[in-house]
Amino acid sequence: MKDRYYHVDLKNKTIVLIYMLYFGDMVSISPFLEVLRREAEGSKILLVMDARFQEAVKYNPNIDEIIPFDRHGREKGMGATWKLGKKIGALNPDILLTLHGTTRSTLLALAMHPKHWGGEEGTRIDSFFMDWPMTIETYNSHAVDKYLKVLERLGVKDLYHSGMRTFTSPEWEKKADDFYRAHGISPKDRLVGLSVGSSTAEKNWPAEKYGKTADHFAEKGMIPVFFGVPSELPLIEKAVSVMKSKRYVMAAGKLSMGEFMAAAGRCSLAFTNDSGPMYVFDSRGVPTIAMFGPSNAKFHHPLGPCSKALSSWDMPMGPEHVNKTIASGQYTPISKISLEDVIEAGEWALAESESIKRE
Repeated sequence: MKDRYYHVDLKNKTIVLIYMLYFGDMVSISPFLEVLRREAEGSKILLVMDARFQEAVKYNPNIDEIIPFDRHGREKGMGATWKLGKKIGALNPDILLTLHGTTRSTLLALAMHPKHWGGEEGTRIDSFFMDWPMTIETYNSHAVDKYLKVLERLGVKDLYHSGMRTFTSPEWEKKADDFYRAHGISPKDRLVGLSVGSSTAEKNWPAEKYGKTADHFAEKGMIPVFFGVPSELPLIEKAVSVMKSKRYVMAAGKLSMGEFMAAAGRCSLAFTNDSGPMYVFDSRGVPTIAMFGPSNAKFHHPLGPCSKALSSWDMPMGPEHVNKTIASGQYTPISKISLEDVIEAGEWALAESESIKRE
């Protein structure tokens, strides 16, 4: 079926964007927001998002208002979803855009009753109500490109952007500086960030290999900093248990999401799984080495010039969710990525970064 293109005037409108995915996903839509803001001159842009990840976009200058949706708490039910949609509808939105269609986004849209609705279809009935229905092909693109295709279909010609970006505040920066200072870290120290966890155990490169990677770069004078949430502490302790170096910083569970974004920007190098922190490190300009197993490196890889994705297998590009891939068992485990390859990638990233600084 041939792609349909539209000619939509985005200027001087009230535009509502529904996108209710996770921490890293909120970072991945920053190029979309940058282009939308540039094209939608004089418009007010509102973002409906998962309330848990507000700090990821709290200071993004391309959003005028965040509408938090507590979809895992008090607004979990369909009745609450409909109520929120009616509340947003009272703002008389001119345009509603959905980047990741779901049953919930469909319900919000129907309750909202915007003047115009476009984007990715969430259910089979969406196309009956949408003015600009789209099915975005994802077989040969990055997530960033997928979302930009929505704007392209709406008639936007200039899709130039600055890459994935996160925005912090003076308060978050101060909290990060205070945290490092309390752990004896000076501005001159070179830090290597490590995020050993992810949303799914199968996406985690072995913790012991993270520990050995940290040791390698500690021997080169860098200070390992372990980031993460409290539930990842057992994994981090496993990584630390194999380390020879005793100088490292345990940041897991000690920083808010925004403070982590600020602290991540201080690192000279980072190692992660396919996770939210991967997007954050990359968005902060940190050379990032990301390990992929059952998830798709082609769709999610870091974009920085000194970043690299290492995958345990060449996953066919497609729409299947990572959980379906895991359930099928038809993939090569992430543990097959060798320690040597990861260290080599890290050395390359550092050298490339230094080369760029000298230019």
